[in-house]
Amino acid sequence: MLASSPAVLLVLALLVGATATAQPRAIPCEAGTRRIELKTEPSDEVPELCISPGLSTTLLLYGAELLPGGVTVDGREHFTLVEVGNTVLRLVPSERVVPGERLRLTVRFRDRAAPASAAFWLVVYAGQVEPLVEVYREKRTVESYQQQVQEKDSQIRQCQEDNTRLLAEKESPGGLTGLLATGLMDEKGVSPKNLYKSVVEHPENAIRLVRVFSYRSTSRVAVVLELDPTPGMEPWRVVRGELVGPGRRALRVNPPWQREPLRDEAKDRRVVIEAEATEAETRGSFMLKVWDADGTRSVIVTGVTFP
Repeated sequence: MLASSPAVLLVLALLVGATATAQPRAIPCEAGTRRIELKTEPSDEVPELCISPGLSTTLLLYGAELLPGGVTVDGREHFTLVEVGNTVLRLVPSERVVPGERLRLTVRFRDRAAPASAAFWLVVYAGQVEPLVEVYREKRTVESYQQQVQEKDSQIRQCQEDNTRLLAEKESPGGLTGLLATGLMDEKGVSPKNLYKSVVEHPENAIRLVRVFSYRSTSRVAVVLELDPTPGMEPWRVVRGELVGPGRRALRVNPPWQREPLRDEAKDRRVVIEAEATEAETRGSFMLKVWDADGTRSVIVTGVTFP
């Protein structure tokens, strides 16, 4: 269980940033722009696109126009928006879709060139979506490949910076000395905030929330959740977290920290989500989502604010 003193909690919440190790990504969803090339010859391969309740996925078509009335979506009643243009298709699923559900999307093209149609699997994930998908019906331009290379280079540089930071933190002392040595805490200390009475739990959360605190240091914020397992539930471990603020602005979240899987006999029932962010970047109210490897059991909390 959580210690009763917020002062103890805030130190634990910030120390996990220096001790947590990166976990492999369990859900193959593109964070940036997804690019798909349609082959002229028949193929049994059907691309999978990640969708999520309340979040938008837009398909941009290159080299083809959609046939009027040529878009078919399984479970159309489970979407709040299916907007079709000549070369654009926008989808927003409602809260009625369930993580793990697979819905088939079929589009037909106006001209008689090959391929005449294309199919996609829309796979529902909790809190994870591919917001922009570019579909190429012809050879992609050199500029498109160059842009993709630039995006990959940027991701590599970010990984290198994260690795350098983690190595520096690993070499620093532990405890309060480590927080001071790495510059995570100054003379103002770390500010805590009890959020239990102000946050709102999603009605379909798989696990009940007991307590929640947020913290702010010089350059980081953290949210500590204490959860109550359902009697007899299968062990549950968080693999991914997300903090989304005003204007759907997402913070750069570190891999979640959880000492042990949540179950009946678990002594430590905390989940800690930490992000690197300035005070300006964390103004307003945020939505916190955490979920397991399958994406089928999640916890969603709205109204998260920081000191």
